[in-house]
Amino acid sequence: MENKTSLLLIDDDPALLIGLEGILKHEGYTVFTAKHGNIGIETAREKIPDLIVCDLMMPPPNGFDVLTSLNRDPKTSNIPFIFLTARAAETDKVQGLLSGADDYIIKPFLKEEFLARVKAVLRRKHKVMAELKGTSEQEVNELRSKIKEILQTSEVNWEKFIDSLVHMLALRDNETEEHTRRVLELAEQTAMALNITGESLLHIRWGSILHDIGKVGIPDSILLKPGSLTNEERAIMMLHPHIAHQILVPLGLPSATLEIPLHHHERWDGKGYPGHLAGENIPLSARIFAVADVWDGLVSDRPYHKAWPQEEALEYVLEQSGKHFDPKIVDVFIKKVLRFATK
Repeated sequence: MENKTSLLLIDDDPALLIGLEGILKHEGYTVFTAKHGNIGIETAREKIPDLIVCDLMMPPPNGFDVLTSLNRDPKTSNIPFIFLTARAAETDKVQGLLSGADDYIIKPFLKEEFLARVKAVLRRKHKVMAELKGTSEQEVNELRSKIKEILQTSEVNWEKFIDSLVHMLALRDNETEEHTRRVLELAEQTAMALNITGESLLHIRWGSILHDIGKVGIPDSILLKPGSLTNEERAIMMLHPHIAHQILVPLGLPSATLEIPLHHHERWDGKGYPGHLAGENIPLSARIFAVADVWDGLVSDRPYHKAWPQEEALEYVLEQSGKHFDPKIVDVFIKKVLRFATK
């Protein structure tokens, strides 16, 4: 039976690895194995498997450490993850699931149970991806139709046109519109503090307004979810810059306006998405917007968390300087936009 689905097994028990590898290969899966947590992390980053099954109790790094490391890397953070362990206490299981695992299988187990759990996790992943494909295509096509109507009925006023696009998104998610208006002001103030003026400032304004337009293709079950996203849901949410690209590029907007919608989730250290750009390879407008966007997300009530106190948000932004954010922009943002005195 041919099966292009790949799995990574991480366990320090060679006999168990051989046994599980044989079971999965018999089902047609492609199987990668690792006898140590660090090897498993490296293999996951190289192979990007469809599912990872990992022992919990291993010599350092243990299973929790492996999952934490993978969740910090955008390339691996969305891979479904199953813990395999002899620790049967309910508190251990809850901790495993809260840490981001998709399932928790207790040793010893029946072969049939193991395969059923693996197939269930993969099925959920495929179902969510299929839902995204259908929703994204439908929403994007509807938006394109509305855009064509605007372009055909009037001389294009880009300012009003962009406001119309954002209003279309707000019909689904009013909080996104409110967030957009707040973060627009922060990004503009930061840009002006950096002596950016004229057309460059206008493109930052337009890009800020359009930064989340790609979310029109994200299913409501994910976009409006009040709690934390699963790995599969997070993978879908991370597609919104690509969806923005689909929507905006054919419209003929100035290329500088597209920088923020396409690159506002890049990180200074290169661990962002979608392009894994690093440092000054990230457009300046996107680097400015990233700080403003994260700040507003922290200090505002969102569907998935309550607002942080400003002191905690400030500490986080400073800690992420040189990692997530351009240090120079962080300095300007704090001293000239927020007007906090820093040590």
